[in-house]
Amino acid sequence: MKVTTRILSLSVLVLLLASCNSHASKTTPTGAEEKKDSTKAAPAPTSSVITDTTIGKNSHNKLNDIALYLAGMKPDSSVAIPQKLQKLAYYKLYSDSMDRGFKHIEEIRLSKMREWAKTEMAPELAAPKTVFYPFSGPDILHCVQFYPDADQYIMIALEKYGSMPVMEKMDSTKTIATLNSVQKSLEDIFGKSYFITRKMLRDVSNQWNGVTPVASVFLVRAGYSILDIKYKHLLDDGKTMVEIPTDSMGKYTNSCVEIYFRKNENSKIQKIVYFKTNLCDDPYGGMASFKVNTPLQTYLNNMPECYTYVKSASYLMNYGTFGTIRDICLKKSKSILQDDTGIAIKYVDKNKWNIKFYGNYVKPVSDFKGVDQQELYEAYKKDSANVKPLPFSLGYHWANKNTQNLMKFEKK
Repeated sequence: MKVTTRILSLSVLVLLLASCNSHASKTTPTGAEEKKDSTKAAPAPTSSVITDTTIGKNSHNKLNDIALYLAGMKPDSSVAIPQKLQKLAYYKLYSDSMDRGFKHIEEIRLSKMREWAKTEMAPELAAPKTVFYPFSGPDILHCVQFYPDADQYIMIALEKYGSMPVMEKMDSTKTIATLNSVQKSLEDIFGKSYFITRKMLRDVSNQWNGVTPVASVFLVRAGYSILDIKYKHLLDDGKTMVEIPTDSMGKYTNSCVEIYFRKNENSKIQKIVYFKTNLCDDPYGGMASFKVNTPLQTYLNNMPECYTYVKSASYLMNYGTFGTIRDICLKKSKSILQDDTGIAIKYVDKNKWNIKFYGNYVKPVSDFKGVDQQELYEAYKKDSANVKPLPFSLGYHWANKNTQNLMKFEKK
């Protein structure tokens, strides 16, 4: 495709987004400062989740500049991003488009999520530690609205790892192709609030669509700075991580990428740990069953007691074939925040969990058959006097916030 065609295409997107309301230019999540949970002893020292002493700690670095550039924001310097690329006419269109997209979701969704979390997620905001996000894709954006100050976010999905482009070695044609691929990855997040896995797998044609660059874009747009990115491999003991070259990713069953970051003007270092793997108890997509993935099971069973977040998860943990990952979530979680696409209510022992309902439970969208939960419908109906409204749209029923639901399971 010629450059002029791409510019015209992006211009159309700018006009479409321009029809949305004008909003604040940057997501700035809020939340309580980290505190100790006084109700029970912490399972591990606060600093134990960040054990790598070789990570960079300077917010002004090449990786952060690249993330800012991909996010349509101004880099700190021209070292990582040459001036000729910053001054591209196409980049001005791209930057305006990204600004409009993030401003739009900031007003209609993200700001409302943060405000809602102040009351409904108060324990999680007060004592953040580890957040577990299975079936996440690259979606750290919505996760940090609910859990902004966690020490670590352990994410698992099928999307590829990806890597940050080396912008100083790119000409304008490659740069435009890179920006286009990143923006294509974000289309459904801007419109629907979730990634469509089959589209991500189909449309990803290069390493710049993967979790690493997209998650980095989300982080800088949410008010964080990227400090370092490392690629590692979990050894068979399920406890030891060894660093590996970027081009070795995928050669090991349990490779992972670690993204280290810090909230702007905050000294606390946080990290994402992302594994690309099959969580089904059956083999899938050329990957072995999660049931036989003993190292990753060991890793998850050894993680600190966590807060689990699940959304737009294709109802997978409704099925018996996802029993292993479901059992880990129920065993390790202090609380679970999810929509109805997560753990089916029939698997939640009411003697062990307090349950809060939000929004409305309605029939699943037509893409998913046989996952209606009569027990959940009855629970919403029976507890209707205590069901609280949900002031934002988040999930498969994205077109109508009155058909959205969330549940919070709190371990007794």
